Amino acid sequence: MKKIKLLCGILTVIFLVGLLAGCSATGSYTSNAEYSNAVYGRIAKNAANYEGIKRNPVIVVHGFMGSKLINRKTKHNVWGNFQALDAFMVSDKDIRELTYPMGYKVPLRQLHDDVVPSELMEDAKIMVLGIPIEVVAYQKLVNILVEGGYHPANRPLPKGKHFNSLFLFAYDWRRDLAENAARLHRYIQVKRRYLQLKYKERYGIKNFDVQFDVIGHSMGGLVSRYYLRYGNQDLPADGSMPTLDWRGSNYIDRVIIVGTPNAGYLDTFLEMLKGGIFPPAALGTLPTYYQMLPVPESKSIVYADDNEPVDIFNPAVWLKMKWSLVAPDQANALKIMLPDVKSKGERRKIAFDHLTKCLKRARQFQRAMSIKASPPADIRLYLVAGNAVKTTRRAYIDRKTGKIKNIKYSSGDGKVLNSSAIFDLRAWNLELHYLSSPIDWSGITLLRAAHMGLLSAPAFEDNILFMLLMEETKKELKNLKK
Repeated sequence: MKKIKLLCGILTVIFLVGLLAGCSATGSYTSNAEYSNAVYGRIAKNAANYEGIKRNPVIVVHGFMGSKLINRKTKHNVWGNFQALDAFMVSDKDIRELTYPMGYKVPLRQLHDDVVPSELMEDAKIMVLGIPIEVVAYQKLVNILVEGGYHPANRPLPKGKHFNSLFLFAYDWRRDLAENAARLHRYIQVKRRYLQLKYKERYGIKNFDVQFDVIGHSMGGLVSRYYLRYGNQDLPADGSMPTLDWRGSNYIDRVIIVGTPNAGYLDTFLEMLKGGIFPPAALGTLPTYYQMLPVPESKSIVYADDNEPVDIFNPAVWLKMKWSLVAPDQANALKIMLPDVKSKGERRKIAFDHLTKCLKRARQFQRAMSIKASPPADIRLYLVAGNAVKTTRRAYIDRKTGKIKNIKYSSGDGKVLNSSAIFDLRAWNLELHYLSSPIDWSGITLLRAAHMGLLSAPAFEDNILFMLLMEETKKELKNLKK
């Protein structure tokens, strides 16, 4: 009996030593090691190597400032290559070219200049004391998708591959989001025809119903979601709502939205008041900035004396508070942006008209995006958001001066609150205990990462490739049965 107990004791010690003292995590029940790189097995490698009609092509829709801009006449690089001193010595020409054109009583959509997008900003070239430095922007996302077996149109096809399957939609991020959704529609039609021809050549299939998976980062998520809901419809001129018929779903299978301000974000307002590299009035010309203001229901901008929400979409409030485009101290910026208008009073009139148009259209856009509706059953709509960085939540405004007296913070990615990304109604209705959102999400992933860091987080890489490569949708199944 003693021998049996001794043997059991020895075996127990050997077992524990094997668990606790192993030099490798392999086979260990107790290792708490974490790793930066995934180990891709046979299934994942096989999925990445596949080329054919069973895999949807992917379109990347970048966020604010995410594409390079050039002057199509002079070929001057307007945005994308930077000098370090630009932050302190912005020229009048830089201000004029990057601001949105203004015209009294002219609809926003009819106002154009010579600045156009050239390509998605995978990296930005910065000169510091004559030394070139590259800052990675969307390069990491593209590399992740290339690892997953997608082939971008701006790189040579790998040996043995026959067509591109990754498309980078570059758009003018200064311009109206509904307008850019219509551009996305045209872009999809061009890429769809390209793939239909390739499928016919390669597989003998005529007019294949090509569906796309879309990844929209930040503001690009708003463009993608508007397109999914309304397709290429414009916002009606009378202020009513476009028809919510999910017409974008005719060409889209999945939408993966990353770090998107679905309920707006406060920094747009703060930056239009304070400025940055560019003066507040210059930022105040951009229709997209107003379209990303916090939704009024969030009470993100309140008066300091009584916590009452500011009527942020009322142009008279901006005039009274002397904000951005209509601030008296922005008279010189207006002179730079409107060089052909000689009168100070006329410039101010044009600026207030522009502000009024931007606010009206922004509120209309927000209302269209806030309508609660479920997408078609064969559509998947995913969200990736950050929850590890203090992010601006509420600004307290001095009622008399319009100055910011205090700012409070909450959880997000440093730019966008996770409650805004989710469009979580609990953020302003504490009586709701479970998730309530006008967006019917197929899945939500929260990451401990900053706004751009979401795209390079290891968990993002693993999850996005699983969503794209491993999950078959009802639409894909239906397509292949034809």
